[in-house]
Amino acid sequence: MNGIYLGIDVGGTHTDGVAVENGRILRKAKVPTQDDLVECTLDALETLLDGLNPRSVRRVVLSTTLVTNAIVQGRLEPTGTLLTAGPGIDPAVFAPDDRCRVVGGAVDHRGREIVPVDEGAATEHLDRLAGDGVRTVAVVGKFSTRNPTHELRLAELAGDRFDYVAQGHRVAGTLNFPRRVATAYLAAGAWRSHREFVAAMTAALRRFSVLAPLYVLRADGGTQMAAALANPAETALSGPAASVMGVDALGAVDGDTLSLDIGGTTTDISVFTGGAALLEPRGATVGSYRTQLRALYTRSTGAGGDSCVRLEDGRVRLGPDRCGPPAAFGGTHPTPTDALVVLGRILGDRHRAADALRPVARGLDLPVEAAARAVLRELGRTVAEAARKFLDEINAQPVYTIHELLQGHRVRPLRAVAVGGPARAAAPYLEDALDLPVRVPEHFDVANAVGAALARVNVEVHLVADTARGYLSIPQVDAYERIDRRFSLEDARQRIDRAVLDLARARGALDPDDRVERVDEESFNVIQGFSTAGAIHRLRAQIRPGILARIA
Repeated sequence: MNGIYLGIDVGGTHTDGVAVENGRILRKAKVPTQDDLVECTLDALETLLDGLNPRSVRRVVLSTTLVTNAIVQGRLEPTGTLLTAGPGIDPAVFAPDDRCRVVGGAVDHRGREIVPVDEGAATEHLDRLAGDGVRTVAVVGKFSTRNPTHELRLAELAGDRFDYVAQGHRVAGTLNFPRRVATAYLAAGAWRSHREFVAAMTAALRRFSVLAPLYVLRADGGTQMAAALANPAETALSGPAASVMGVDALGAVDGDTLSLDIGGTTTDISVFTGGAALLEPRGATVGSYRTQLRALYTRSTGAGGDSCVRLEDGRVRLGPDRCGPPAAFGGTHPTPTDALVVLGRILGDRHRAADALRPVARGLDLPVEAAARAVLRELGRTVAEAARKFLDEINAQPVYTIHELLQGHRVRPLRAVAVGGPARAAAPYLEDALDLPVRVPEHFDVANAVGAALARVNVEVHLVADTARGYLSIPQVDAYERIDRRFSLEDARQRIDRAVLDLARARGALDPDDRVERVDEESFNVIQGFSTAGAIHRLRAQIRPGILARIA
C-alpha cells in the first residue's frame, strides 16, 4: 500500500476525514456537515492536506449522504419510467410514480422474445415526458438480465431528448423485477446530482494539486472510481457501509460481533459473524424503495449523541429528532452529549449542559447528575432494544456474509464494538444495557473515514449460459454473446473469472492480489421431447468486499 490514501465520510452531523499511509493515520479531520456537501467535504480535505505533499496522494475516497438524502427527503429529479413485462402480475403495481407507463412487449425467463416491444406506445410516452421537461428516464423489462433487447430499443427511442437513460439490466443484474424497477428509477433520479457533485469534487482536487483518482464508497462496502460509476444509487447507505469497513480496518472484529456506530442523530448497527460482515439477503431498502442494491446488512435507530431528550409520562425518551447541537456546544435543547458533559466524561460547557438538563431533572425529581445518568441509561436501552430486534430479524432467515451463505447459522454476539464520537464515553452504559463487553478501538472517532480510505474495489458478476438457445449473458459487464452447444461448465467458469477481473480493473482496482471467488454454481440439462437439447449454466462470482490494510 504505497502512497497516501484519503478517506472522507460525510455524516449527518459531522464530516470526518483521515489520511492513511502504510497502515498509519497521518492526519484526522472533523468538521460540521453543512447543507452544501461540497463545502464541508472541501473543509475536511483542506485540513487533511495541510503539511502533506498532494502529489503523494494515491486515491481519494468519499462516502456521502448525497443520494440517501435525496431519496429519503423526496428530492430526486423528476424521472419517467417505461416498463415491459408480458403475462402475469400487472407491472403497473410496481410503478414508482405517475410518470410511469407500461408498454407492450415480453421476454420469457430464458431470454426469448415472445411479444415485440410496442414502439408506438413507447414513443408516445417518451414524447409526453420530453414535452413536460423530464430529462431522465428509466427503462426496465421483466427478464432483461437474460435478454436486454427491449431495454436497448427503448433507450434508442429515447434518443438524445434525454440526458440519461437508466437501463434495468445495467444497474441491477439479477432477477427480481419489482426491485429492479425501483433500482433503475433511483439511478435515473439521482444521476444529475451525483454527476454534479463528482464534477465539483474532481475540480476541487485539481485545485489542491491532487492528481489521484476520485473514488466513491458503495452500499456493499466496496469502492470504485467515481467517473466509472454506472449507478449512482449504489452510493446510498454508504455511511453505514463505511462504519462496517472501518470497524474491520481497526482490527476490532473477532467471531460473532455486534458493531455500533454512534453518530449525532442515529446509531448504525451491524453484525460480523466468523469475522465477516453480513450482506442484505435480497437488496437494500432505501427510504420507501425496496431495491436490488447490493448492501451490507445494517439498521439504524434514531438515538445518537445529539438526539433531543424529552420526558413522556415521567420517563426519559430520546430522538428520533435532532434539534441542533448540544447545549454544551451552543445549542438550546438537552442531549445525551450534554449528559456526558455534566458527568465529566467529555469536555464542553458544563454550566450550559446542566441548565439544559435541569427541566428534565425536575420532571424526574432527581439531581442534575442523576438525571444525566438516566439519560445515558435510556441511550443504552434504546440502542440495545434496536440491536436485539435486528438480531431477531437476522436469525429469522439464512445468513449471507461477504464470504458465503451460512444456512442455519444463528448469530449470537459475544462482544460489541463501539465507534463514533460519543463511543468511549457512552460505552459503560451500552455494556449495561447489552449485557456484553464493549470494546472501543483506537481512532474510534473517525472509524467511518478509515473505512472509506481503506475499502477496496469489489465486484459481483452473474453469468447465465443457455447452450440450447446458444446465448450467454453477463449483465454486469454488458456481455451478451452467442455460444454453441459445446460451451461447458468449465468454459463458463473461465468466462466469468475473466469478466470479474475486467470489471475490477474498470472500477479502478489497486490490489494486484485480488482473487476471484465463485460463490454460486449450478448446471442442468435442457430436455426437449425425449432428448437433451443443451444445458443451462448459472454462476455467480465476486471479488468480495474487504480492506486494503489494517491500521497498525
